Amino acid sequence: MSRRRIAVLPALALLVAAWPAAAQTAYRWVDKDGHVQYSDQPPPQEIRKFEERRVQPNRGNVQQPYAVRRAAENFPVTLYTGRECGKPCDDGRALLDRRGVPFSETRLETADDLAAFKTRFGKEPVAPSLGVGRELESGFAAPAWNGLLDNAGYPAARR
Repeated sequence: MSRRRIAVLPALALLVAAWPAAAQTAYRWVDKDGHVQYSDQPPPQEIRKFEERRVQPNRGNVQQPYAVRRAAENFPVTLYTGRECGKPCDDGRALLDRRGVPFSETRLETADDLAAFKTRFGKEPVAPSLGVGRELESGFAAPAWNGLLDNAGYPAARR
């Protein structure tokens, strides 16, 4: 590996760490001299082949423990919330955060959102609901939510 490429890696790491919370576009290409280039700007017009990636910010979880990564890969977690969910939704988020569970949040606000939920799960939407893989628990109940997460292999608490 050339010195130039080695020098690019720390700079790239700093660039990634400094990106704002919004999604960004990152470009990667090989220049005419054979050097790999990275930028948040598109490559010069003479470059025909390049990679363009949308980079999403992480939630501060730079390196999740192996058990969490494996569970998240096999049983992704989705928290379904509503416009006026209030404390039950806050309690659900807090439970997931305490356990260190990476999750996405889907707000059930429109008729289309509600119909998609009903089609997927065959149930009327209740906020909050927790989806773990293909399983769903409607309404916040810590013991039931913990049971779903335990069965999926998520550790009981963040280490």
